[in-house]
Amino acid sequence: MPAFRTALKEAAWVFSLSRLIILVTGYIGVVLIPQFKIPPLTCTGPILGNPCLNVWNYWDANAYVRIAFQGYKNLPDTAFFPLWPSVMHLGGWLLGPDYQSSYYVAGLLISNICFFFTLVLLYLLLAEDFEPSLASRALFYLSFYPYALFFFLGYSESLFVLLCVAVFFFLRRRKMLDWWVAGGLGFLATLTRSTGVMLCIPFFVVYLKHFWLSGEREQSRLLQKLVALLPLVLIPAAILAYLAYLGHVTGNPFIFQWEEAHYWHRQFSPLWSTFAVPIQRILVYPFFSLTVVQNLVDLAFILLPVIALIVGWKLLPLHYSLFALGIMLFSLSFTLSPQHSLNTLASEPRYMMSAFPVFIIFAIWGKRQRFNQFYLAIAIAMLAVNSLLFVTHYWVA
Repeated sequence: MPAFRTALKEAAWVFSLSRLIILVTGYIGVVLIPQFKIPPLTCTGPILGNPCLNVWNYWDANAYVRIAFQGYKNLPDTAFFPLWPSVMHLGGWLLGPDYQSSYYVAGLLISNICFFFTLVLLYLLLAEDFEPSLASRALFYLSFYPYALFFFLGYSESLFVLLCVAVFFFLRRRKMLDWWVAGGLGFLATLTRSTGVMLCIPFFVVYLKHFWLSGEREQSRLLQKLVALLPLVLIPAAILAYLAYLGHVTGNPFIFQWEEAHYWHRQFSPLWSTFAVPIQRILVYPFFSLTVVQNLVDLAFILLPVIALIVGWKLLPLHYSLFALGIMLFSLSFTLSPQHSLNTLASEPRYMMSAFPVFIIFAIWGKRQRFNQFYLAIAIAMLAVNSLLFVTHYWVA
């Protein structure tokens, strides 16, 4: 119980400070800075429909609101997995059935609630697996990461990372019921984002260590081992459940793959192509062009966690490192088509945040004051810049 109170306290101040920075930056962007063809807004009026609140309703957030309101009537929306818009739908129904405000506000509120409990659970997990001071730094590094803006918006990131951390939390308890809870949470994570299927990796690694590579090997009966392994099937079963739903609703269970490739232009790409295309664009286009800047920034914030994992993977338990590696490989294998986008790495820095063990590596390195100061200076400044760009209608990730 004292550990839980400490986790609440640590999460509360980091959460509050990060939300304050995002909100203040957003206010500056929409009220104090005149925008091209967009007059400055006033923030007076009711919460629902408030013009200042609505400035966060862009890009994927708008798609999730649309799905929450009308389901998958718009077939390209099938590329977005169903759990997050379903949660938004429930929240919007509780607030009222107004399309422009209720579902959107519900998404913002639930996303931030999920992120707060992500911080609480992450602190509890890391305080046990590592140490409390490291857990505190990891919370700070995650909350102020340059792309942590997406834990504030009505995107699926907050729910997805919460479910992933929860799977790790229950895997460390290793009681019979906990294996089933972890499998069920993995099922929900995969219904949120397809990358959730990577949770099979830590589940299986922890299972092997517990039942076959430790003292439990002799003590546990074969039936116990089979019962503990069975929930692993729930994680990929979420994909099958979504396929069955799409087959029932649209008549084509694989419609989401077709829409992903032909409407959103995101397709499988070998890793060498993933990096070769943006490097080629950087070398070919004028150095200060928007194309080069976007590719440079995205490439930098993709390579940052990749290099951190390569250098620091031995600092983590094996199931942490392998999970982060799986998330990275899965995400980097599906990029935008070079024929349809000058920035094939768009959204990839945001997807990489789901590999939360990387922030543990940062937190370990953060024991050194120079690293800590450098990380915070760059991260907080970039978070403010990305928040400003987002509310002024520029693509961030």
